[in-house]
Amino acid sequence: MSPSSDPPAFRAGPARALRTAGVPREASDFCSDSAFIDAVASESGLLAGHVRLDESTVMELLEQAYGLRGMLVRIPTEKDETFRLRSGEETYLVKVSSPDEDPLIVHLQTACMEHLERTATDLPAQRLVRNLHGEPQVLMPTTDGPFDRVLRVMRFLPGEMLASHEASAAQLQSVGSSLARLSLALQDFEHPRAERLLLWDLKHFHRMRPLLHHVTEKHQRTLAEAIFDQFDEKVVPLLDVLTSQVVHGDFSPFNVLVDPGSPDYVSGIIDFGDVVRTPVIFDLSVTMANFLGTNPSSPWEHALQVMNGYRNIRPLPVHELEALVISAQARLLLRALITQWRASHLPERRAYLVSHSEPDWDRLHATAAAPAPKLPSTL
Repeated sequence: MSPSSDPPAFRAGPARALRTAGVPREASDFCSDSAFIDAVASESGLLAGHVRLDESTVMELLEQAYGLRGMLVRIPTEKDETFRLRSGEETYLVKVSSPDEDPLIVHLQTACMEHLERTATDLPAQRLVRNLHGEPQVLMPTTDGPFDRVLRVMRFLPGEMLASHEASAAQLQSVGSSLARLSLALQDFEHPRAERLLLWDLKHFHRMRPLLHHVTEKHQRTLAEAIFDQFDEKVVPLLDVLTSQVVHGDFSPFNVLVDPGSPDYVSGIIDFGDVVRTPVIFDLSVTMANFLGTNPSSPWEHALQVMNGYRNIRPLPVHELEALVISAQARLLLRALITQWRASHLPERRAYLVSHSEPDWDRLHATAAAPAPKLPSTL
């Protein structure tokens, strides 16, 4: 969409696609893992390319649909277009979905946030701002892709990212307990697109072996194959019996805001872009993976502190704890593999992307070299 002197077109109301782009597919629809990876990457928004919106276009729509004016600043993100809006004394986060993302997937995220607003007022989850029609979003017609884009406005939460703070053991347990509270609040949430295909969803990890083609270092490939083998042996047989529900999907240090001076510590939960129905332990795996190997002298220590905080609020059966140990490593490996896979598709950014995957490989090696963690039931 190019800038125009006319106000941009929009339509209030529930999100839906104004043009049909096909029926949602199941994981079993694909005859090969390589075809599955390409399809799920596309649905996850990792292969999308589109014309970037001009800030003036977004600002016109905000004034027209929300009555908001102010200074708009772009925030770099992976999939959608994100902005910070300063309007008087208030600060907002503005997100516009890609024209390749089904509005029903965006509606899944929106509905999840609305559910938490109604049922979990004590959780510091990001809150949506209603437009002048009382709706939580606005549809923007576009010719750049198969779907109309969805614009949403949210309250900008205060706090610093967990990624920028060195948390204590007690604070890491607080992170785990906050995730458990969020998980419990979503237990009864349902949505027709909750079974979406998402590349980051670990219930598909065993189909990601083709990504090993992009790993050129022998020692990295050997480690990765060992993790795949353990996942196949210990997790895949449990996929149909693991406790499943809709989860946040990306409770990472970049999506958790903290207040180091507060006893509650976690002050904000943001970015519901990876909401999906999947085994509950995979939600915890995301957070644990981000702390594996961060203490070189004890690679499992920080991740286990997060796990213990989670279990204090939501206990896990022994067989799920055993699967969790492998799935946490699988999540960290998946991040390294996806980064290198993207580097092969974006040669102009290859050096940058590969350099960002190296720390993940280092942490995986450190974790693999350490003694296996003792599960709480065996202490």
